[in-house]
Amino acid sequence: MPDEVMSELAGITGNGFDYTATYATAVQDSVVWAATYRRKGDCHGVRHGRVFHVAALTPRGLQAALMVDIERSWGDKH
Repeated sequence: MPDEVMSELAGITGNGFDYTATYATAVQDSVVWAATYRRKGDCHGVRHGRVFHVAALTPRGLQAALMVDIERSWGDKH
């Protein structure tokens, strides 16, 4: 089994939470991610998810898809 490579991503949600995330390739043409959300340095929660059909995406396209999923998992609820 190949070594799993984790990558990092950071951004700001539409409702003002900073997030840092890690992601890695997974089975079935997917990437799994985990993100921690903060506002003014205080931790407000953690979410995780999976994005499918990523094999054809460029690195920028993958990051964009991840950012949309990360935003959706948090922004709709807070």
